Amino acid sequence: MKINYIKYTLLLVLSLGIASCELTDLNINEDPNNPTQASLDLLLANSLLRGSEEFSHDINSNLHSFVGILAEQGDDGFDLTNNTYNLEWQELYYGPLKDVQQIVNIAEEQGNNPYYLGVGQLLKAYYFSLMVELWGDIPYSEALRADAAEVIKYPGYDDDAAIYQNLMELVDAGIANLNENSVVEVSGDPIYNGDIDSWIKMGKSLKLRLLMNTRLVQDNSAAITALIDEGDLILDGSDDFTFQFSSINNPENENRHPWYVDGYTTSTYNFTYLGHQFMVEMLDFEDPRRPFYIKRQTTTILDQNDASDRQTTPCSQITGCVYGYLVLNPTMIDRLYTDKGKLFDGDAEDFLAGIFGRDRSDPSGIPLDGAIRSAIGVYPAAGLYDDSPEGASGNKGTGAGLFPMITSEMVKFYIMEAILTGNYAGTEAEVRDMLEEVIREHIDKVYAFGVENDPSGVPAPDAALDSYIDKPIDEATDAYVDLWLARYDNAPTTNAKLNAVIKQAWFTNFGSGIEVYNAYRRTGFPNDLQIPLQPQRDFALRLPYAQDDLNFNQSVTAEQEGVVFDLDKIFLDEVDGEGE
Repeated sequence: MKINYIKYTLLLVLSLGIASCELTDLNINEDPNNPTQASLDLLLANSLLRGSEEFSHDINSNLHSFVGILAEQGDDGFDLTNNTYNLEWQELYYGPLKDVQQIVNIAEEQGNNPYYLGVGQLLKAYYFSLMVELWGDIPYSEALRADAAEVIKYPGYDDDAAIYQNLMELVDAGIANLNENSVVEVSGDPIYNGDIDSWIKMGKSLKLRLLMNTRLVQDNSAAITALIDEGDLILDGSDDFTFQFSSINNPENENRHPWYVDGYTTSTYNFTYLGHQFMVEMLDFEDPRRPFYIKRQTTTILDQNDASDRQTTPCSQITGCVYGYLVLNPTMIDRLYTDKGKLFDGDAEDFLAGIFGRDRSDPSGIPLDGAIRSAIGVYPAAGLYDDSPEGASGNKGTGAGLFPMITSEMVKFYIMEAILTGNYAGTEAEVRDMLEEVIREHIDKVYAFGVENDPSGVPAPDAALDSYIDKPIDEATDAYVDLWLARYDNAPTTNAKLNAVIKQAWFTNFGSGIEVYNAYRRTGFPNDLQIPLQPQRDFALRLPYAQDDLNFNQSVTAEQEGVVFDLDKIFLDEVDGEGE
């Protein structure tokens, strides 16, 4: 997964330079200084970069907020409008969706290039599946044809179920092409470096993902069983379909993780809040990943007799908070310290003062608290490990963060869910073993990534992780695994065991909001999320359409104009609203 950053940056510079080229002439270029068609390697590199940028940035943050992991003001209360995603809608269609369609078009025109065609088909299926999961009906069959021989400037919206079915067929076609022999090798591939076997595993894992997402609306058990039994899925971290951003600070072409750029590159930390429930439960369970996920910035306890400090204090402007200002909350102090036999002394006060986020859907204004709110840590954005409560701003860390798209953990969660929902033959004992495997593998993965990106901050394997988890990584992992296996064992029903599994996925899939959001809509789990304090709307069952498309796309119908994002489900959903 490592990237040759210098080579990759040159590819990106070149690709951005040709992003506006006419792509209708598929003949051989006559003038190498004035190409009429983008090369496939540049299109592939650019589509992966631009797709990862778009899906890992604001949309990703919002989805984390929908399910209580982040606490973005407004978004965690579903205060969305048709203007919220105008820019993202435009940039997705203009950028990565157009790029992958051009890969498919050029490879088909060449007629002897099955590897690039297969990769393009899989990427198209993946990106468009995300679009359907987020928006439902979207422009698909008529989209991306403004440059085609048969120009369609105003693409109509296709039925979401029909699109999803077509995407499954597209995945099958992509895998079939990758199983052909080709004289053209794939280059410009920052994830798999052109390894076709890895792309086949990605394709089969993507197919499993689509089947799991549609299991409520059609009987997929036979197809799920066949796919799992066939093998060649992403079951090892070395095969993860994960994009790693660059650490290079290029003001003209920012290639670092978007969360890192938002949080670490300004004079004061400027990323959004982490949710209090997420942070408190990671502390309560003594999750070894917590100091990798969460970076404290302060030891200062705000003075409640000072008007400015009081205004900055979490939950000071609303009643009903469950967590509030943790360092002054006796209930939380008992939960995290006293009831565990931990001494809540001056050191503990200093530590807990840095766990500074928001309760879910706190509508209070945003004070000048960027320097004291808990920051995103070294995983997944490649910020800093939580070795000391120093500030996170000022270009610290590497920024070479990860966007996990389809990982071995995700695939194993799919398999566990398939077993517990009767879509695949297996036992609860087998799910238990797989749950332990997932937890251990992901902790190892997070630890290794932390060492790579903040080697001076991450403690040695035989040293205590921090003052709260006063154990080395191996001991902390064993204790955490024992706790979660006990939670699984004590769940009285199969459905309750599924709830425990999906709750662990809530922690493990940090960095991929779409996975947590989809699992919640698909299962209603985890079922213990904090009830929003003051939501502006009901739970977001989809994203609202872009106002610009509603205004200017002449193919938009009254049906699209009438969609209400918190009332109208997309075809694959079970959850009708918050708390289901």
